[in-house]
Amino acid sequence: MVDQRADRNAKNSQESDLHTEVDRMIGVFRRGWRLILITPLALLALSVVYLARTKAVYQAESRLLILQLGGRPLNVTNTDPNRLMEGTEDYVPTHAQIINSPAVVKRAIETVGMENLPSLNAAKKAGLDPVELAILNLKVVRPDRLAKILRVEYQAGERKEAVRTVEEIITSYKKFLDSTFQKNNSTTVELIEKARDGLGKELEDTEAHYLELRRKTPELTNGEEHRSFVANRLATWDRATNDARVKAVQLKAQLALGQKLAREGTDLWAIAQALGQIGGDTGSLTSILSTGARPSAAEDYIHQLSQEQQQLAERFGPQYVKVKELQAQLDRIRERVRGARREGSEVRDLLNAMSHSLEAVQAMRDEFAGQVEKDQELAKDVDGDLLAEEQLHGKLERDRALYSTVVDQLRQAHFVNDYSSTTAQILEPPKALLAAVWPRPIPILSIALALGVLLGLVAAVLCDRLDQRIRSLHELRELTDLPLLGQVAHVPDVGALPLDSVGLISFVQPVSAFAEQYRTIRTNVDFLLRRSPQLHVIQVTSSYPSEGKSTTISNLAISFATAGRRVLLIDADLRRPTQNDVHQLTRDRGLTQLLQDRLPVVQVVRPSQVEGLDIMTAGPEVSNPAELLSSPRLKELLDEARQTYDLILLDSPPLLAVADAAIVGAFADGIILVNKPTTTRRHEIVKSMELLRSLGTSVLGIIVNDVSREDRMEGYGYGYGYGYRYGYGYGGKSNGQQATERSGAVSRSAEIGQGQPAVAFRTNGKPVHGLTGERPAE
Repeated sequence: MVDQRADRNAKNSQESDLHTEVDRMIGVFRRGWRLILITPLALLALSVVYLARTKAVYQAESRLLILQLGGRPLNVTNTDPNRLMEGTEDYVPTHAQIINSPAVVKRAIETVGMENLPSLNAAKKAGLDPVELAILNLKVVRPDRLAKILRVEYQAGERKEAVRTVEEIITSYKKFLDSTFQKNNSTTVELIEKARDGLGKELEDTEAHYLELRRKTPELTNGEEHRSFVANRLATWDRATNDARVKAVQLKAQLALGQKLAREGTDLWAIAQALGQIGGDTGSLTSILSTGARPSAAEDYIHQLSQEQQQLAERFGPQYVKVKELQAQLDRIRERVRGARREGSEVRDLLNAMSHSLEAVQAMRDEFAGQVEKDQELAKDVDGDLLAEEQLHGKLERDRALYSTVVDQLRQAHFVNDYSSTTAQILEPPKALLAAVWPRPIPILSIALALGVLLGLVAAVLCDRLDQRIRSLHELRELTDLPLLGQVAHVPDVGALPLDSVGLISFVQPVSAFAEQYRTIRTNVDFLLRRSPQLHVIQVTSSYPSEGKSTTISNLAISFATAGRRVLLIDADLRRPTQNDVHQLTRDRGLTQLLQDRLPVVQVVRPSQVEGLDIMTAGPEVSNPAELLSSPRLKELLDEARQTYDLILLDSPPLLAVADAAIVGAFADGIILVNKPTTTRRHEIVKSMELLRSLGTSVLGIIVNDVSREDRMEGYGYGYGYGYRYGYGYGGKSNGQQATERSGAVSRSAEIGQGQPAVAFRTNGKPVHGLTGERPAE
């Protein structure tokens, strides 16, 4: 619950701050309405003058389609990397620069003639370069980045001049393309033909030299891998020698192993198996062994058949047919095994054959080695010729490739020379726009208006920031930190009204809006009095003169008196007193005489025309007002008056004008500060607050005076009672009746002022009216 209340309070505070800021900005704009109005009007006037004095500018334009058929500078070799980008190269920006170049523009101006171009002719007479001016007025743009189209625009003082200039610029551009590309192509063809002839002669010399070298050295005929036959043959002999060496090593190992196994009595099939493990040809031996079986395998087979025969004999008897067949088979196998053991001669034949093979391989190896030595001697003589042949062959290939490239480029150059490489086709003929492109009234006036309003708003805000006057209640609260007791609206033509009319408005017009405002202030002050019963003496002051403190205190006294309070209004402003003029009283007796002990209280306190309100004027002028106010007699007077009156109001001088206000404030119970925000500066309020705090007297609050409708502060509204006219007659009565009653009231006040003293103080604190102790009849 507490959190929700805190959130609501924070939200309300934010909304209040926002409303305060909005009200402040509205107030700034209302006060600066003259700047906001004058600035746009001034800019609009300047814009109208500018439009009237500026010459119209017309624009003509045309569209060109730029196509490039070839025309790229010719390549010398096929390996040029830029050749890869030839198809994707963007050439349109280059042509835009050509159109906008001095060469093209100058030729166009010369063709048209300066006398036919009024704008350029006038510039020339003024000492300007017509070509540069034309380039400034010429604009070549590309409407679409992907399109090969250019838009040519030109601005001049006349439509006819603009169209004629665009036509001639396009014609000049085409002539420039024709002359430039034809000249370049002819020069290119000549250079390429000269290069072709030189390369052809050099190629013929290289070919003749190469053929002569091949005829002199037939052994350089290339074989595999582009090597000479000698080198290839040497490589073949070397491989054969290595193979013979490997074969000899294998045969030696096999022969040694076979001889060792034969000495040990190993069977032929075992020798063949051992020789096969280290290489060699044992195919014949394997075929021989295929007709028989290994002894170990035969024995296993014999053993298996014997077991089977024994099982059948035990089961069916020795005369069983199957038993006899197995016996015959066993005899045959045993005989064959015994025959195989008698084949030792075959092993000897095999070893002899291997020995002869070894001798043949060694002889072949020696022969290969001899051939290698012979070919090596021959290869030493051929290497130098081979290197020369390779270099000459490479040069021949390069010359042929270069010559082929030059021939291709020459064909291309002839083609480009016959057909123009770039064409410019007019898609849209030159034409002028109907309306002038400059000046444009509507945009200029709109910009002037918007800029004027913006500058006016900025000027209004800036002036408000530079203005030190207090403009809002928010500023006043920040500077004073005082409660607002009330606001009094601006009185129209207050300077032309008598002072008593304004000071007695709560009495003369009790149902007017102004009387209602003072009653509101009275209610707020009365609330403070109820909370602090010790408040009897209240000083009303301001920072500087002309802030309405005397008018405010007079109407406040009238409001308290009409509410049934006994009020004493003392004019303590001894330098510029005003209460005697407000209430139509004389200054022949007053506070100065009382402080000098020249007159008693009974003679200086006089009744006013308002029942319950007594007045003590300032009295005759004195030369030492500050010293008189510092005397103890003022405190005695106030102490004595506390016993008789419910409220004592002191009208004192301004705080910052003289020291009198500070002296009077030391004797008061509370102080009310009157402020007129349109005249008071911030530093003046700050200085006034510092002075009030130094007195030690409680500051009850602040009354804001002379608030206009335009400068009204937040919290100020025109509510109940504000529907009355700002006149000075009685509500609901005719003007004649108002004037009659008001003149009668003022005349009655004057009669009271000219009579005998109306009020005196008794020792028991009860008032005694007149010399007889009775109040005169009203």
